[in-house]
Amino acid sequence: MVLNEQQRHEFKLVKRRLSAVQKVIKMDLKDGRLPRPADAADFVASSQAMERLGDRHWHAAMEAYMVHLERFESAMAQGDRQAVHDRFQDLLAAKVACHKAFR
Repeated sequence: MVLNEQQRHEFKLVKRRLSAVQKVIKMDLKDGRLPRPADAADFVASSQAMERLGDRHWHAAMEAYMVHLERFESAMAQGDRQAVHDRFQDLLAAKVACHKAFR
């Protein structure tokens, strides 16, 4: 998929936003806290935007990522810090696997 200039700009913005909120969530979990619901919601929305903007060749990898994202959302809704931590680690592992396959 070839992105036009507007799409590339939007992709870069989403990527930056996703990276920033990922760091915040990672620090909260490292410090033994549940992420703030607003941060988790931003992370989910940014992930969904990344899926929407992503290259069609990423489809299978993004599908796997989105399954982990749903599990993360469920853990957040339950307020289970350990489950949130575990599901977030699953998301990070899926991201690394995707980057290895497509970079």
